[in-house]
Amino acid sequence: GSTYAAPDSMPLASLAIGQEFTVSRIPEELEFTPGLLTFLEDSSIRPGRSGVLTAATADGAVTVEIDGHPVDVDAFASARILVMA
Repeated sequence: GSTYAAPDSMPLASLAIGQEFTVSRIPEELEFTPGLLTFLEDSSIRPGRSGVLTAATADGAVTVEIDGHPVDVDAFASARILVMA
């Protein structure tokens, strides 16, 4: 299997507020969304990077803090980005 697909990976959207995480995988599906991969890379959301979930909305959008910078991630991406908590 894939190096990053650890069995304890879960969607970013499933974390609790205040929970720390390490990004484990960005699925290929997100690479086909215009601009999304560039946004994630610019925001340091890529495998191996760690952060903390600081806010979440009812519709699944989340805010994470990585390297001291807040990043808003929409529901589409947060349901698909896999992390290890």
